[in-house]
Amino acid sequence: MRNPVVIILLIVLFTANRLDGQYKIAFSNNYPPYQFMDESGELVGFNVDILKAINDVYKANLYIIGGEWHAIKQDLDKGEVNAVGGIHYPGSPDSRYIYTRSVINTSHCFFYNSNYHKKFSLEVFRSLHAPKVAMWKNDVLSHYITSINPTVDILYINNYGGLIPALDSEEVTCVFAQRVGGMYQVKKLGKNYIKTLDQRILERNMGFRVDKDVPELAQLLDHGLEILLANGTYQDIYDKWIGVYEQKEKHWYYSGRNIVLAGSIILVLILLLLIINQVLNAKVKSKTKDLLLQLELNSNMMKELERQKVRAEDSEKMKTAFLANMSHEIRTPMNGILGFTELLKTVEYSSEEQMNFIKIIEQSGNRMLGTINNIIDVSKLESGLEEPSYQEVDIRGILIQLRSFFKQETNLKGIALKIIEEGVMASESFVTDEYKLNSILTNLIKNGIKFTKEGFVSVTYSVSSDLAQFWIEDTGIGIAESRQSDIFDQFVQEDTSYSRNFEGSGLGLSISRGYVNLLGGKITLKSEPQKGTVFYFCIPNHKPPFDA
Repeated sequence: MRNPVVIILLIVLFTANRLDGQYKIAFSNNYPPYQFMDESGELVGFNVDILKAINDVYKANLYIIGGEWHAIKQDLDKGEVNAVGGIHYPGSPDSRYIYTRSVINTSHCFFYNSNYHKKFSLEVFRSLHAPKVAMWKNDVLSHYITSINPTVDILYINNYGGLIPALDSEEVTCVFAQRVGGMYQVKKLGKNYIKTLDQRILERNMGFRVDKDVPELAQLLDHGLEILLANGTYQDIYDKWIGVYEQKEKHWYYSGRNIVLAGSIILVLILLLLIINQVLNAKVKSKTKDLLLQLELNSNMMKELERQKVRAEDSEKMKTAFLANMSHEIRTPMNGILGFTELLKTVEYSSEEQMNFIKIIEQSGNRMLGTINNIIDVSKLESGLEEPSYQEVDIRGILIQLRSFFKQETNLKGIALKIIEEGVMASESFVTDEYKLNSILTNLIKNGIKFTKEGFVSVTYSVSSDLAQFWIEDTGIGIAESRQSDIFDQFVQEDTSYSRNFEGSGLGLSISRGYVNLLGGKITLKSEPQKGTVFYFCIPNHKPPFDA
């Protein structure tokens, strides 16, 4: 379907440009199903509905009248009507009128009585001597019939309604008539034994002949038809009046002997094809199976190679970032140690200044020692040399010590460190690796403090006979969802570009996950950028069964 905007523009344009006067358009009243008077005396048909639909589109005040064919043509010549519809275009130019675009294509064909002629075709018609043909009187049609069979005996019929009934006479070999009009009469009269040949002969275009003094009417009809074709209205009208006659009828003229012979040949061919098909199918299936297997192997190999390539590229990038980070984390405190040591050696300073330098040297040394310890811990986890050392631990005591340990740092940043106890069974002992639990909690609390500018860091814990659970929550910068899946990887930090503003090797989370897994637990996180993060981990109680 064409663009609806174009349709709307056409409607607006030609509605605005048309004249306000009434146009008179005439149709013949005896040419079914194109235009004819129905039983109630109303002018109906394909062409009439087309014109009414155009009038509905443009509100063009078109007035439709009907009459005898010769009379309405004379009315057009006299200027009493503005146009005649349902007229075939002449074979030569006619400057007296304007012809619109073709509304429909028509043709003629042969009709015959199947009760008298079981087998009829153009070849049969050519071979007959003096066949009687009933037809409408027309020089062009007569010339065509005589060109096929010069011996033809033509019976002229004065009206369309008398053509099809003429076939009831055995003397009439066939009727040569307008194809759709003839089919309409066959259906109307219920003469199902009247058949047609498939050949469409003398195809012609039918449309409107318009007075040349009203070119705007011809333009309106042309563009109105364009709109009907575009919006589907034309097809609806066509299906209503013409479509039923476009279904081709199949004619079979085979004798019993020919049918048996043709059937035998077809059967032999089918059997041969089936045998060949079976053999080819077996070969194709075997070859296809081999090819599919090879393709699957190749596909799997390519996928694995692609995965290994991506993994290697990612690993290389992470290692490069890690080495750069480690270089920074070692060089920075080392530069502090060497720089302030050199100052102490070369210049006299007050006792207070010397103590400040010594404190900075001590902090730098501790920072470098922490980095080295982290590298060692990661290496031991990676190599599988790290083993848990289980003993009974005081979880509450560990957390109290950590709160005291981080108190100075949280006070300096102006944030709170909360320890929240939930569902702790005081009578139950809990067995795990104290060093690793302490390291996990230290890393997670330290991570929260480092990335929290204001608010709090809280540690909520719950201890049962089977399990210890911990929630470390902060109100820091948070972690983007795209980074949460790999935040625990060894060579990945939360945000490489941002974390350069913070101290740390970025190994704490990797070590924490490694220790949690080593202790038989699990660790997860929930985070939202600029709102904070919650790390959750749990570890089982490794208390021996006989102590339960």
